[in-house]
Amino acid sequence: MRVSQFLIIVPVLVQVALALLVAGLCWWRSSRSSGSGRLDAAYRAQFELPVLFYAGSLFAFAMRIVDERILFFATLFALAQVTGAVFGLLLRNENGQAVAGLVSVFAAAALWVMIAAHVVNSGF
Repeated sequence: MRVSQFLIIVPVLVQVALALLVAGLCWWRSSRSSGSGRLDAAYRAQFELPVLFYAGSLFAFAMRIVDERILFFATLFALAQVTGAVFGLLLRNENGQAVAGLVSVFAAAALWVMIAAHVVNSGF
């Protein structure tokens, strides 16, 4: 099935929106000078694993290899990141946050496996 290459931008925009929301919450918290270790951890997390997601999404877009599998894992990553933020910041459920984190790692790894499969199949 052929999908539009531009659809990869949707999960990227979701991830960017989440990063900006968490950054805004951190700024708001620091302006009120009320500490929150959970918020700091959520903020730092937006600059760790998502880098692999951004790089994979950009690579897939630039190489024009976005297909339904790559789009699925990109979307799964973004949804797992949002879910992890909700569990960690709003519900304060560490088990749910850990499961969402594992799904994020799986989705980022699977995204890169799909990219590698495209590269191998294309003869590079």
